[in-house]
Parts: sequence; C-alpha cells; structure tokens
Amino acid sequence: MSYNTKDIPADGFGVNFMDSGIHENVELTNIRYDTSPNNNKFIVFSFKNVRGQTLDHTEWEPSDVEETRLNQKITNQIKRIKHIAKRYMPEDTFDISTDSFENFALKTIQLFGDKYKGVKVRIKVVYSNSNYTSLPNYVPFIESMDISKEESKLEIISIDKMLRDKADRESPVANPLDDLNSGLPF
Repeated sequence: MSYNTKDIPADGFGVNFMDSGIHENVELTNIRYDTSPNNNKFIVFSFKNVRGQTLDHTEWEPSDVEETRLNQKITNQIKRIKHIAKRYMPEDTFDISTDSFENFALKTIQLFGDKYKGVKVRIKVVYSNSNYTSLPNYVPFIESMDISKEESKLEIISIDKMLRDKADRESPVANPLDDLNSGLPF
C-alpha cells in the first residue's frame, strides 16, 4: 500500500449539476428528442450556467387512460414548452399543430433552430417528486437576463421542493462514534 499526495488535488471541483434555487446567466445548450429503452418518448432541454453546472429538463410524452386528464397534461406540457420558447423567439412564431408528441417535439426543435445559442436566461430549479433537479411543473420558471433582479418574477414559494427527500443511498454501517458519544454529558 502506498500513500502519495503529489497528484491528489486538495480542493474538489464542486458539483456538476445545478442545485435547487434561482440561477442567473444560464444558457440553453441543446434540445433533443429521444426514446427511452422502454419505449417512452421525451424531449429534453439542456442548460448550463457560467460555472459549467448543467440541468436537463425532460418532458415525457403524456399518458392517461382518461381523456380529460390526458388533454390537461398535454395542455400543461405545451404551456411549459411554450414558456421556454418565448425566451428565444416571438410567441407567435412558436406555432405548432400536430397529432403526436413525436411530431410536436421534432417541430419544437426545428422552430428553436439555433436561436437559443448565446442567449442568457435566469431559471428556477427545484427538486421533482423523484428527487431530481428540474424546472418546476408550473410557470414562470425562466426569464431573460434583460429583466433586472428587482423586476424578476421568479421566486421560491412554499410549494417549491428545494431539498431532496433523502440521500441517494443509506450507509449500511452505523457511525462508529455513536456509542462513544452516548455516554458524554454534553
């Protein structure tokens, strides 16, 4: 066994993902459509801040056996995607009418083109119910950096999930100092 400090940095590089909160000077870096291994279709919006931290916001193809709920999910999804699009193009140019999620996603990517490149925005990041960072399910969550901080409509509110429910995994080993500390008077 060997201990050598020469090539080991003393400081870490930080996290590579955007944590919950409001982030400024963020750029949309990519939009892509794909299908998961279990055949679920999705569109993902990838963001990066000036520190190199990233956020992938994924919109999955809505599904529901009840038509009214399905239509509501589709409407809410269109609202979120249109909310993003409005930061990169005039609202009236984001005009899509199609009969499938796949066509909607592909047309969205086509309309964005490269309009997003170099455009700085402010975004609100929260934890999803699955404990992944994402944009909220309601608007507003993105705005132009042309809007001053004082005029910003983005704020953390009581329904925002700002902390993970629990760690990714629990330690299988108890803290060995627990027994030692149990008899201390303080």
